[in-house]
Amino acid sequence: MKKFYGRTVEEVIKDIKENLGEDATLLLVQKVRKKGLRGFLGFKEIEITAAKEVNFEIQEKISPVSEDGIIPELPALCKIKKLLKEEEVDTDIINNVISSYIEATGGNRLKLQDLDTGILESLIKGLIKTENDSFKSGKIRSIFIGPPGAGKTTTILKLAAHYSIEESKSTAIITTDIYRSGAIEQLKVYSKMLDIPVEVAFNVRDFERIIRKFDSKDVILVDSAGRSKRDKEYVETLRKFIYTIPLQGLKVYLVVSIMDSSRYIKEVFENYKILYPNFIIVSKLDEATSFGNLINIPVLTDLPIAYVTTGQDIPGDIEVAKSNKLANFILKGNVDIK
Repeated sequence: MKKFYGRTVEEVIKDIKENLGEDATLLLVQKVRKKGLRGFLGFKEIEITAAKEVNFEIQEKISPVSEDGIIPELPALCKIKKLLKEEEVDTDIINNVISSYIEATGGNRLKLQDLDTGILESLIKGLIKTENDSFKSGKIRSIFIGPPGAGKTTTILKLAAHYSIEESKSTAIITTDIYRSGAIEQLKVYSKMLDIPVEVAFNVRDFERIIRKFDSKDVILVDSAGRSKRDKEYVETLRKFIYTIPLQGLKVYLVVSIMDSSRYIKEVFENYKILYPNFIIVSKLDEATSFGNLINIPVLTDLPIAYVTTGQDIPGDIEVAKSNKLANFILKGNVDIK
């Protein structure tokens, strides 16, 4: 164990990470008098005792220290760390949650011994940025981008079914994915069932023509090919497609799978950010074994989650993202999505 000092909790935690590593465990937090003249004058600083590795089961049985000013935060903070690690939340975010929890409790001894789930839920909800007004009125022009296998085509069909059936909006689909014949066939089969026109754009000129053709439609949804995150040439082509769409009502959705690692998702975002995505769609929640990416993704991208998909059914299995519901997935673990 080692003691670290600083002006704020964030500053001390950063020092701990640099010295003990990302998985260091906080043991005790307290405000202490500074050494020397400043301490004599009443100035205080944060002192955190940390260890490189602590057994959670043993740690939760340790009796709290009762000296004045010491905050015995072992049980509550260790529960937070264990829960979020099991859900595969990024380490930096876990440390921020722990720091915020300490501050939110105001140093209350009881709440640092016994986890206040209300505070924790509020902190997690605050990190899950969502867009709660996704099904908007007026003309909608949306393009869906993202890596291979993220579920763009299926997501588009779900949204097309929603707009066409539930909102009675005239809807059309354009696909620029000329690389996968299966994707085009899937669109054609479902669009016929939904009585929605679908067109294939082979190049920018084609795309301009089709956009004009569908201009009277309430909703135009544009599918794109899932190419390697390193294929910058294709991303540049997508940028030209996007510039063809009238800016009024335009939305760019980055579709990612909850099953992918946060590192991979961050790389994908870095590659696609020149297209200025507005929103995130997180797919395949029904296949998830952990839900930490519901925090990781909006924090890493600084974009709100607009929708989540929860299965393969068309229509259905898509819903507007709500931070309280997504936070509940994380707090309760692998729950029934439906």
